[in-house]
Amino acid sequence: MEFPLTIRIIQQGDRFIPYGMNGSKLVSDYLTDKKISLWARRSQMVVTDARGEILWLVGHRIDHRFRITTSTKSVLKIELL
Repeated sequence: MEFPLTIRIIQQGDRFIPYGMNGSKLVSDYLTDKKISLWARRSQMVVTDARGEILWLVGHRIDHRFRITTSTKSVLKIELL
């Protein structure tokens, strides 16, 4: 993960690796599979790092690559209020 982090609306073609999965998935497909309404999908936020990697699909799932493991040395906690 590289700083700065950015919060933005999803864009066409956005991909991430949902926590617990090995392969990547389009954010739009993930939201459709979860039966999220079209209106909610259009306003869905993501947190990205400086390279544009999606860290968190806000309110839903983190990216598997950024999970906490036994080798994790520091944690950044972000909450949706």
